Amino acid sequence: MTRDAAVRAMRDRLLRESFPRVQMFILVTLTGLAGFAASAAMLMGGIETMALRYLLAMGVAYLVFLALLWIWLHSSASDYLDVAPTDVGRAPNGAGELPAVLRDDFAGHGGSFDGGGASANVEFDAGSGAVETIVDKPLEAIGHADEGAIPLAVVLLALGVLLSSLFVVWTAPILFAEILVDALLAAGLYRRLRGLERQHWMVAAVKRTVVPFVLTTVLVAGAGWGMQAWAPEARSIGDVLGR
Repeated sequence: MTRDAAVRAMRDRLLRESFPRVQMFILVTLTGLAGFAASAAMLMGGIETMALRYLLAMGVAYLVFLALLWIWLHSSASDYLDVAPTDVGRAPNGAGELPAVLRDDFAGHGGSFDGGGASANVEFDAGSGAVETIVDKPLEAIGHADEGAIPLAVVLLALGVLLSSLFVVWTAPILFAEILVDALLAAGLYRRLRGLERQHWMVAAVKRTVVPFVLTTVLVAGAGWGMQAWAPEARSIGDVLGR
């Protein structure tokens, strides 16, 4: 059996016996709340630059996400110690007890991670009136365009964060399966099998989640920069929408 086969078997078992996507939805929700709380705390602490604050908040959120994965692994690993007994044998210390290696890791030694929407008043059936409206009142037309563009930017920002979150939730079965297999490998449960490389569970966790988190961070920080460039006095999305 290869590592990929072990991961697929674990994924299938997770889907049969639990609700990995629901569990990941809870983790992602807690992660978002942590990021929001971090941003609010930094604003109270005097960091008023939205792009910087959002960047730092996303970093905090990612660390919280990894911590939540560690908690999930700590609370779930003992349920899967009898993984594929016909293929890999029973857990050395019994299905209900964590192996010493895994217990030590969970005790604290292995968890260190440490122009859209323009609304200018243009009458297309008024002949030259449309041209006169733009020529005579250019600033007013641009102002209306900006008023429509900022809410649209906020909607696109929310949509981007939502899609990134949905990706992580949808791929939760394979992510949970990988980190479980890696943790069990580290505990020696697959020692009789050949060709199974060992790696820390966090390697798989980062590989599976770093791209959506980076893309979301770029989107959030870029939106913060753009909104504050449009409204320099604004310190939050609420300030921008309240203009």
